[in-house]
Amino acid sequence: MRGPEVPNTPGSLDPVFTVEDLSVFYGDYEAVRNVDMMIGRREITAMIGPSGCGKSTVLRCFNRMNDLISGAHIKGKILYHEEDLYGDHVDPIEVRRRIGMVFQKPNPFPKSIYDNVAYGPRVNGIKGNMDTIVEEALTRAALWDEVKDKIKQNALSLSGGQQQRLCIARAIAVKPEVILMDEPCSALDPIATTKIEDLMQELRQEYTILIVTHNMQQAARVSDRTAFFTADVDSAGVRHGRLVEFDQTTRIFTKPSDKRTEDYITGRFG
Repeated sequence: MRGPEVPNTPGSLDPVFTVEDLSVFYGDYEAVRNVDMMIGRREITAMIGPSGCGKSTVLRCFNRMNDLISGAHIKGKILYHEEDLYGDHVDPIEVRRRIGMVFQKPNPFPKSIYDNVAYGPRVNGIKGNMDTIVEEALTRAALWDEVKDKIKQNALSLSGGQQQRLCIARAIAVKPEVILMDEPCSALDPIATTKIEDLMQELRQEYTILIVTHNMQQAARVSDRTAFFTADVDSAGVRHGRLVEFDQTTRIFTKPSDKRTEDYITGRFG
Protein backbone atom coordinates (compact mmCIF):
# COMPACT_ATOMS: atom_id res chain seq x y z
CA MET A 1 0.00 0.00 0.00
CA ARG A 2 1.38 3.38 -1.02
CA GLY A 3 0.25 6.96 -0.82
CA PRO A 4 -1.14 8.80 -3.84
CA GLU A 5 1.10 9.81 -6.71
CA VAL A 6 2.53 13.31 -6.41
CA PRO A 7 3.61 15.20 -9.53
CA ASN A 8 7.36 15.74 -9.49
CA THR A 9 7.39 19.50 -9.96
CA PRO A 10 8.45 22.01 -7.27
CA GLY A 11 5.24 23.96 -7.73
CA SER A 12 3.14 20.88 -6.90
CA LEU A 13 4.75 20.48 -3.50
CA ASP A 14 3.62 22.16 -0.33
CA PRO A 15 7.15 22.11 1.10
CA VAL A 16 7.72 21.77 4.81
CA PHE A 17 11.51 21.70 4.33
CA THR A 18 13.70 23.15 1.61
CA VAL A 19 17.30 21.94 1.76
CA GLU A 20 19.78 24.19 -0.05
CA ASP A 21 23.37 23.11 -0.71
CA LEU A 22 23.63 21.31 2.64
CA SER A 23 27.01 19.96 3.71
CA VAL A 24 27.59 18.34 7.10
CA PHE A 25 30.94 18.37 8.88
CA TYR A 26 32.40 16.58 11.88
CA GLY A 27 35.31 18.82 12.68
CA ASP A 28 37.17 19.29 9.38
CA TYR A 29 35.74 16.13 7.84
CA GLU A 30 32.98 16.75 5.31
CA ALA A 31 30.72 13.75 5.88
CA VAL A 32 28.00 14.80 3.42
CA ARG A 33 28.23 17.41 0.71
CA ASN A 34 25.93 19.56 -1.42
CA VAL A 35 22.46 18.16 -0.74
CA ASP A 36 19.42 19.85 -2.31
CA MET A 37 15.90 18.52 -1.77
CA MET A 38 12.38 19.52 -0.77
CA ILE A 39 10.19 17.62 1.69
CA GLY A 40 6.46 17.87 1.01
CA ARG A 41 3.79 18.30 3.65
CA ARG A 42 2.06 15.07 4.68
CA GLU A 43 4.26 12.93 2.50
CA ILE A 44 6.49 10.03 3.45
CA THR A 45 10.01 10.58 2.18
CA ALA A 46 12.43 7.64 2.32
CA MET A 47 16.20 7.97 2.30
CA ILE A 48 18.04 4.89 1.04
CA GLY A 49 21.62 3.98 0.18
CA PRO A 50 24.56 1.86 1.32
CA SER A 51 26.05 2.11 4.82
CA GLY A 52 28.21 5.15 5.37
CA CYS A 53 26.56 7.36 2.75
CA GLY A 54 25.22 9.94 5.20
CA LYS A 55 21.50 9.12 5.34
CA SER A 56 21.21 9.25 9.12
CA THR A 57 23.56 12.22 9.30
CA VAL A 58 21.24 14.19 7.01
CA LEU A 59 18.13 12.99 8.88
CA ARG A 60 19.50 14.29 12.17
CA CYS A 61 20.00 17.72 10.62
CA PHE A 62 16.24 18.19 10.31
CA ASN A 63 15.78 18.47 14.07
CA ARG A 64 19.31 19.58 14.95
CA MET A 65 20.25 16.36 16.74
CA ASN A 66 23.74 16.73 15.28
CA ASP A 67 24.13 19.79 17.52
CA LEU A 68 24.64 17.31 20.37
CA ILE A 69 27.76 15.87 18.68
CA SER A 70 30.97 17.72 19.45
CA GLY A 71 32.43 19.37 16.36
CA ALA A 72 29.39 18.79 14.16
CA HIS A 73 28.28 21.72 12.03
CA ILE A 74 26.64 22.43 8.70
CA LYS A 75 27.03 24.69 5.70
CA GLY A 76 24.10 25.60 3.51
CA LYS A 77 20.52 25.90 4.72
CA ILE A 78 17.55 23.89 5.87
CA LEU A 79 14.44 26.05 5.65
CA TYR A 80 11.44 24.98 7.73
CA HIS A 81 8.39 26.82 6.41
CA GLU A 82 10.90 29.25 4.83
CA GLU A 83 12.64 29.92 8.15
CA ASP A 84 16.30 28.91 8.58
CA LEU A 85 16.38 26.08 11.14
CA TYR A 86 19.96 27.06 12.01
CA GLY A 87 19.30 30.78 12.39
CA ASP A 88 20.77 32.48 15.45
CA HIS A 89 17.33 33.15 16.95
CA VAL A 90 16.07 29.56 16.60
CA ASP A 91 15.74 27.47 19.78
CA PRO A 92 16.90 23.87 19.11
CA ILE A 93 14.65 22.55 21.88
CA GLU A 94 11.60 24.06 20.20
CA VAL A 95 12.79 22.58 16.91
CA ARG A 96 12.84 19.11 18.49
CA ARG A 97 9.37 19.58 19.90
CA ARG A 98 7.96 20.37 16.47
CA ILE A 99 10.08 17.75 14.71
CA GLY A 100 9.99 14.49 16.67
CA MET A 101 12.29 11.52 16.22
CA VAL A 102 12.02 7.75 16.51
CA PHE A 103 15.32 5.89 16.70
CA GLN A 104 16.58 2.62 15.29
CA LYS A 105 16.35 0.74 18.57
CA PRO A 106 13.23 1.24 20.72
CA ASN A 107 14.24 3.35 23.71
CA PRO A 108 11.35 3.57 26.18
CA PHE A 109 12.09 5.15 29.53
CA PRO A 110 12.20 2.75 32.51
CA LYS A 111 8.83 4.10 33.61
CA SER A 112 5.23 3.05 33.17
CA ILE A 113 3.62 3.04 29.73
CA TYR A 114 1.51 5.99 30.87
CA ASP A 115 4.47 8.01 32.12
CA ASN A 116 6.41 7.38 28.91
CA VAL A 117 3.71 9.03 26.84
CA ALA A 118 2.96 11.76 29.40
CA TYR A 119 6.62 12.74 29.77
CA GLY A 120 6.81 15.06 26.76
CA PRO A 121 3.54 16.91 27.38
CA ARG A 122 4.50 17.44 31.03
CA VAL A 123 7.98 18.75 30.20
CA ASN A 124 6.59 21.04 27.51
CA GLY A 125 3.80 22.35 29.72
CA ILE A 126 1.04 21.17 27.38
CA LYS A 127 -2.35 21.89 28.90
CA GLY A 128 -5.27 19.51 28.90
CA ASN A 129 -6.44 16.28 30.48
CA MET A 130 -3.35 14.08 30.63
CA ASP A 131 -5.38 10.86 30.53
CA THR A 132 -6.95 12.01 27.27
CA ILE A 133 -3.60 13.06 25.80
CA VAL A 134 -2.06 9.68 26.64
CA GLU A 135 -5.02 7.71 25.27
CA GLU A 136 -5.11 9.73 22.04
CA ALA A 137 -1.36 9.27 21.44
CA LEU A 138 -1.51 5.52 22.09
CA THR A 139 -4.59 5.21 19.88
CA ARG A 140 -2.86 7.03 17.00
CA ALA A 141 0.13 4.74 17.47
CA ALA A 142 -2.18 1.70 17.19
CA LEU A 143 -1.21 0.55 20.68
CA TRP A 144 -4.08 1.57 22.97
CA ASP A 145 -6.13 -1.62 22.60
CA GLU A 146 -3.08 -3.71 23.49
CA VAL A 147 -2.04 -1.77 26.61
CA LYS A 148 -5.15 -0.05 28.00
CA ASP A 149 -5.51 -2.66 30.75
CA LYS A 150 -1.86 -2.44 31.81
CA ILE A 151 -1.14 1.24 31.36
CA LYS A 152 0.71 1.44 34.70
CA GLN A 153 3.06 -1.45 33.89
CA ASN A 154 6.71 -0.81 33.11
CA ALA A 155 7.18 -0.04 29.43
CA LEU A 156 10.17 -2.37 29.30
CA SER A 157 7.77 -5.31 29.70
CA LEU A 158 6.41 -4.70 26.19
CA SER A 159 7.62 -6.58 23.11
CA GLY A 160 10.09 -4.89 20.76
CA GLY A 161 7.41 -3.94 18.27
CA GLN A 162 5.17 -2.58 21.01
CA GLN A 163 8.07 -0.60 22.44
CA GLN A 164 8.68 0.99 19.05
CA ARG A 165 5.01 1.95 18.71
CA LEU A 166 5.20 3.34 22.26
CA CYS A 167 8.14 5.50 21.16
CA ILE A 168 6.04 6.74 18.25
CA ALA A 169 3.20 7.53 20.68
CA ARG A 170 5.68 9.39 22.87
CA ALA A 171 6.83 11.41 19.85
CA ILE A 172 3.35 12.40 18.71
CA ALA A 173 2.05 13.18 22.23
CA VAL A 174 3.67 16.64 22.02
CA LYS A 175 1.82 17.28 18.73
CA PRO A 176 4.75 17.71 16.34
CA GLU A 177 4.33 18.45 12.66
CA VAL A 178 7.12 16.18 11.46
CA ILE A 179 8.27 12.70 12.54
CA LEU A 180 11.80 11.54 11.71
CA MET A 181 12.38 7.77 11.75
CA ASP A 182 15.91 6.35 11.69
CA GLU A 183 15.58 2.71 10.58
CA PRO A 184 12.62 2.15 12.92
CA CYS A 185 12.06 -1.47 11.87
CA SER A 186 15.63 -2.78 11.63
CA ALA A 187 15.43 -4.49 15.04
CA LEU A 188 11.89 -5.84 14.55
CA ASP A 189 10.43 -9.08 13.22
CA PRO A 190 8.33 -9.09 10.00
CA ILE A 191 4.97 -8.95 11.83
CA ALA A 192 6.02 -5.96 13.93
CA THR A 193 7.51 -4.33 10.83
CA THR A 194 4.18 -4.65 9.00
CA LYS A 195 2.39 -2.97 11.92
CA ILE A 196 4.85 -0.06 11.88
CA GLU A 197 4.49 0.33 8.11
CA ASP A 198 0.68 0.31 8.37
CA LEU A 199 0.96 2.87 11.14
CA MET A 200 3.13 5.14 8.97
CA GLN A 201 0.47 5.08 6.26
CA GLU A 202 -2.13 6.20 8.79
CA LEU A 203 0.09 8.87 10.36
CA ARG A 204 0.85 10.46 6.97
CA GLN A 205 -2.71 11.80 7.00
CA GLU A 206 -1.61 14.19 9.76
CA TYR A 207 2.18 14.23 9.80
CA THR A 208 5.11 14.71 7.46
CA ILE A 209 7.39 11.66 7.80
CA LEU A 210 11.04 11.18 6.87
CA ILE A 211 12.42 7.68 7.17
CA VAL A 212 15.91 6.26 6.77
CA THR A 213 15.82 2.60 5.79
CA HIS A 214 18.19 -0.06 4.48
CA ASN A 215 15.14 -2.03 3.36
CA MET A 216 14.48 -1.00 -0.25
CA GLN A 217 11.22 -2.96 -0.31
CA GLN A 218 10.05 -0.96 2.67
CA ALA A 219 10.86 2.32 0.91
CA ALA A 220 8.94 1.10 -2.16
CA ARG A 221 5.94 0.08 -0.05
CA VAL A 222 5.46 3.12 2.16
CA SER A 223 7.01 6.24 0.65
CA ASP A 224 5.81 8.90 -1.77
CA ARG A 225 9.33 10.06 -2.66
CA THR A 226 12.72 8.47 -2.29
CA ALA A 227 16.19 10.01 -1.97
CA PHE A 228 19.09 7.78 -2.96
CA PHE A 229 22.44 8.55 -1.34
CA THR A 230 25.83 7.05 -2.03
CA ALA A 231 29.44 7.71 -1.01
CA ASP A 232 32.04 9.12 -3.37
CA VAL A 233 35.77 8.84 -2.79
CA ASP A 234 37.74 12.00 -3.60
CA SER A 235 41.28 12.24 -5.00
CA ALA A 236 42.70 12.01 -1.47
CA GLY A 237 40.84 8.74 -0.82
CA VAL A 238 38.29 10.35 1.56
CA ARG A 239 34.63 9.25 1.45
CA HIS A 240 31.85 11.83 1.28
CA GLY A 241 28.14 11.14 1.25
CA ARG A 242 26.17 12.53 -1.69
CA LEU A 243 22.56 12.71 -2.77
CA VAL A 244 22.48 11.04 -6.19
CA GLU A 245 18.79 11.21 -7.04
CA PHE A 246 15.53 12.38 -5.49
CA ASP A 247 12.22 11.62 -7.19
CA GLN A 248 8.85 9.97 -6.87
CA THR A 249 9.31 6.52 -5.40
CA THR A 250 7.74 4.79 -8.40
CA ARG A 251 10.25 6.47 -10.72
CA ILE A 252 13.23 5.71 -8.50
CA PHE A 253 12.33 2.02 -8.48
CA THR A 254 11.18 1.63 -12.10
CA LYS A 255 12.98 4.25 -14.16
CA PRO A 256 15.80 5.96 -12.26
CA SER A 257 17.66 8.69 -14.10
CA ASP A 258 21.11 7.86 -12.73
CA LYS A 259 22.90 4.56 -13.39
CA ARG A 260 24.22 4.50 -9.81
CA THR A 261 20.63 4.41 -8.56
CA GLU A 262 19.77 1.60 -10.95
CA ASP A 263 22.84 -0.37 -9.89
CA TYR A 264 21.87 -0.06 -6.24
CA ILE A 265 18.21 -0.89 -6.78
CA THR A 266 19.09 -3.98 -8.83
CA GLY A 267 21.63 -5.19 -6.29
CA ARG A 268 24.79 -4.61 -8.30
CA PHE A 269 26.31 -2.92 -5.26
CA GLY A 270 25.40 -1.96 -1.71
